[in-house]
Amino acid sequence: MKSLIAISFAAVIILNMHGQTNGFAPVLKEKTAEASEKEPLFSFGLISDVQYADIGHAGERYYRSSISKLKEALASLSKDSVDFMVNLGDLIERDYESYKPVLSAISASGIKTYHITGNHDYSVDPRYLSRLPVLNEHRDGYYSFSKGRYRLIFLNGNEISTYASSDKTIITQASNYIDKLRKNGEVNAIEWNGGIGNRQLEWIISQLDAASSASEKVIIFCHFPAAPDNIHNLLNFKEVNVLLSKYKNVVAWLNGHNHQGNYASYNNIHYVTFKGMVETKDLNSFAIVEAYSDKLIIKGYGREESRVLTF
Repeated sequence: MKSLIAISFAAVIILNMHGQTNGFAPVLKEKTAEASEKEPLFSFGLISDVQYADIGHAGERYYRSSISKLKEALASLSKDSVDFMVNLGDLIERDYESYKPVLSAISASGIKTYHITGNHDYSVDPRYLSRLPVLNEHRDGYYSFSKGRYRLIFLNGNEISTYASSDKTIITQASNYIDKLRKNGEVNAIEWNGGIGNRQLEWIISQLDAASSASEKVIIFCHFPAAPDNIHNLLNFKEVNVLLSKYKNVVAWLNGHNHQGNYASYNNIHYVTFKGMVETKDLNSFAIVEAYSDKLIIKGYGREESRVLTF
């Protein structure tokens, strides 16, 4: 594989919450005496849509190549001494056996990794749906922790779906929900999207309340995007965004699923969609995120763009 990992700071995008609400609208930010700290509070790696499987390519998706791309990304992240890594979901394309080589590579790297699940992670024999290896620590698929004056919230966007459970009642309810969205003209009413259930929504409220009380900024991780409007969006993204709009401390929603990437600023929140590693034969895509008190710096590698998200 060609070594094409290159950080793209020549085209760094600086975005603040007073810029335009959609697209890549660069806004210059002047340095002041109140410039933020020189060193980040913490840093972490981000990978998305690795979708490894020992199968031939389909279009621009090179499933076998993902394992070498992943190892290349892990070596780079390890060299940069990130505090941890986040897998934004779809670690495999299909088959339970596909988990072994990718999880072995991550384990061998020694990098603490936090997983969330995507729709392809459930493309396994129904017997394994309730015991995916990426859910070993958090069986519900959602959890949080605090670090460096931030609260990091990891969501399970697959609760309302036709693929994450073998329970026929759950499948029927999800199918009916998608049909309702489709009748209402929602472009994301597609079976490979998922949604968040009521219990998890209540948990999110409790987490945001706790973060507000602790004066913590919040970064949310989910496989599915919630902005801008797109066919890939979380099924109930509108409901979730109404909830988030009630809080002033949510600064970013980071996700995968849409392999082409995307960006929006909505309700004073940065929504960043990271590009899929599985795309292209030999060009990688991953990122390092540095968290400061007043911004997130995203250093993109390969196909991934670099950005500065100010707040």
